[in-house]
Amino acid sequence: MMLGLELLGGIGLFLLGMTMLTEGLKLAAGDGLRAILRGWTRTPARGLVSGALLTGLVQSSSAVTVATIGFVNAGLLTLSHAVWVIFGANVGTTMTAWLVALVGLKLDIGAFALPIIGFGVLASLFAERRPRLSGIGEAMTGFGLFFLGIGILKGGFETLLPFFESLDLSQAGFLAPPAFLLFGIALAALAQSSSAAIALILTATAGGGLPLELAAAGIIGANIGTTSTAIFASAAATPAAKRVALAHIVFNLYSGAAAFLLLYPLMSASHFLADALLASNKDEPLTLAIFNTLLNLMGVLLIWPLSGRLTAWLQKRYVSAEETIGRPAYLDATLAAVPSVALRGLVLEIERMMHIAFSRAGERLSPVPGQGQNGNTDAGILALGQAIRDFIAELSRKPLPAEVVAALPDLIRSVHHVEETIAEGASISTGTQPLRGLVVGPAWDRLRAGVLATLATTAEGASEFKAEFERELEEVDAAYEAIKKDLLANAAAGRTGVEDMENALLRARRMRRLAEAALKAERRLQPWASLAADKVDAGPQAPAKDPG
Repeated sequence: MMLGLELLGGIGLFLLGMTMLTEGLKLAAGDGLRAILRGWTRTPARGLVSGALLTGLVQSSSAVTVATIGFVNAGLLTLSHAVWVIFGANVGTTMTAWLVALVGLKLDIGAFALPIIGFGVLASLFAERRPRLSGIGEAMTGFGLFFLGIGILKGGFETLLPFFESLDLSQAGFLAPPAFLLFGIALAALAQSSSAAIALILTATAGGGLPLELAAAGIIGANIGTTSTAIFASAAATPAAKRVALAHIVFNLYSGAAAFLLLYPLMSASHFLADALLASNKDEPLTLAIFNTLLNLMGVLLIWPLSGRLTAWLQKRYVSAEETIGRPAYLDATLAAVPSVALRGLVLEIERMMHIAFSRAGERLSPVPGQGQNGNTDAGILALGQAIRDFIAELSRKPLPAEVVAALPDLIRSVHHVEETIAEGASISTGTQPLRGLVVGPAWDRLRAGVLATLATTAEGASEFKAEFERELEEVDAAYEAIKKDLLANAAAGRTGVEDMENALLRARRMRRLAEAALKAERRLQPWASLAADKVDAGPQAPAKDPG
C-alpha cells in the first residue's frame, strides 16, 4: 500500500514538474515561441528543426502544437509547413528520455533537486512584477520537481525489483511485446503525457527487472498513446486545428507501426549506439532513450516522401462551409503562367466573392432586430478576399502585359470595397439594436429598397453603369436624409429618446455606407467585367436569397 502511494506521489511530482517547467519557460520566452515559429517554418526542413528545438527547450510538444495550431488558424502558417513543425515536435519530445537516462537516474537527486526548487520558488516570489524572471523561477522549480519525482519513482521501482525478477518476463513469449505495446498506450493515455509514461518505463528498466525489448514496445505504445491528447483537444476545435491534430495522430501511428515491425533491428541499433557512447558498462535507460529517438527519426524519414500526399489528404478533411466559400473556384497556381488568363480568373473570382457578400449583406437589412447575426459566412468571404490578394501578389512578381497592370489596382480596390460591405453589414446586425418601431415606415422601406438595388446592379456598358450608379446613390441619400430629418424632429419633440434616436440613425448611416461600398466595388470591377462574359460555373456559390 505504502509503495503504491510512493509511486503515485512520484508520478504526481514528475507531472507537476513538467507542467511548471513548460509554463515557466513559455513565460520566460515571452513572444519568442511565436517569433521563431513565424520566422523559421518556411521550408519543411526548417519547420522540422524549429519544432524539435522548441519542444526540447520547453519540454512540451503540446505547447508547440497549440502554438502551431494558432498560427494555422490565423493564416500565418500553412498546413504544409505546420505538419513539419508537428513532426519536429515529436523528435524534440525525446529530450525528456535523455534527461531521465543521463541525469535523473545517474545523480544524487536530493543533492541538487531541492536547492533548485528553493531557488526557483524564491525567484518566483521576488519577481512577481517581472514576468520573464518569474517564468525562469517557475521553470527552475519545475526542473527540480521533475527530478525529485524521478528519484522517488526510482526508489519505488528498486523496491519492486524482486517482484519483476520473479515474473521472468524474458520468457514471456511472443505475446509479451504486443501486451507491453498496449500497456504503453494505456499508460500515456491515462497520464496524458508520453514523457511521463516513458519516464516510468525507463525508471522501471534501470534496475534490470524489465527486458529491454518489452520496455521498447512500451515506449512505442507511449508514443501512440499520446495522440489521445490531440484527439481530446481537437474534439470541438476549428477545422484547421483538427487537421494539425490529425497530422500528429497519423505520424505517431505510422512511426509506431513501423517501429513495432522493426522492433528487434531497432533495438540492435540502439545497443550498438549505446555501447559506442559508453565504451563499457551496459546502460539500459540510455539504450531506450536512443531507441525512442531512432523511433521518431525513422518516422520522419518514412513520412518525408509521403508528406505532400498527406497534406493534400488533410486539406480535404473537416471542410467547413466557410472554407468552401474561402477557397478560390477560378484561381490556381497554373494560371499565373498566362497573365491574360489569370486576369480573367481574377475577375470571375471577384464576381463570385461579390455575389456571396452581397447576398449576405441583403440578409442583414431586415427591420427585425438581430436578424442575420450569424457571421460564419463572413470568415469565408474574408478568407476568399485574402486568397485573391495572395494570387495578385504572386502574379505581380513577373513582367505583366499593360492591360493586366492597369486592371490590378481596380481589382484590389474592388475586393477592399466588397470587404467593407461585410463589415458594415455585420455592424447592422450586431451590437445595440434600435427599437423596431423606429426602423419601419415609408422612408425606411425606401432606404432598404435603395440599398438592395445597389447590391444587384445590372448595367453592363460604362455609360449605363454610370447613370445607374448615380441614380441609385441619389435614391439612397434621399431616403437617408428623410429618415434623419424625421428622427431628429421626433427627438426634439420628445416623442423619441435621444439614445434611441441615435441608434436608429446609426443604423441608417451604416445602410448608406453599405450601399456606397457596394457601388464602389461594382464601379471598380465594371471596366473588366467583359473578360468574364463567357464564364462557366466553376465552383460552389452561396445561393441567392430573398433579403426581404
